[in-house]
Amino acid sequence: MKKKILLIDDDVDLIELNKALLTVMGYEVLFAYNGREGLDLVAQCAPDLIILDVMMNSPGEGFEVARAIKENKDTRHIPIIMLSAVNNESGFSLRVGPDKSWNPVDAFIDKPVRKEQLIKTVRNLLAK
Repeated sequence: MKKKILLIDDDVDLIELNKALLTVMGYEVLFAYNGREGLDLVAQCAPDLIILDVMMNSPGEGFEVARAIKENKDTRHIPIIMLSAVNNESGFSLRVGPDKSWNPVDAFIDKPVRKEQLIKTVRNLLAK
């Protein structure tokens, strides 16, 4: 049975690129263009992994989505990769840290991402 990966990002081109890459790797890929759509798909489809942007309809929408997923007992087990340009665009340096309540993701990758880095991170998280 194929592992399901949910992409949540407002960048259509990035969704298509990552969808193609992950499909070739043998994953079933679902996608949503904003946090609300993403949360609906999480509830409906129970993905095995989520790749999530930060800045969508609002500058911190991805943080809100990650917290909603990790606060729900039915979805908190789903690993989340935050894939975002927020560090480049905001001047912040956001990473996974000890404060899992504020940024509760399992991995943080800056955009633009090298496909090798994304593949390695996806495989590592799905192997756990």
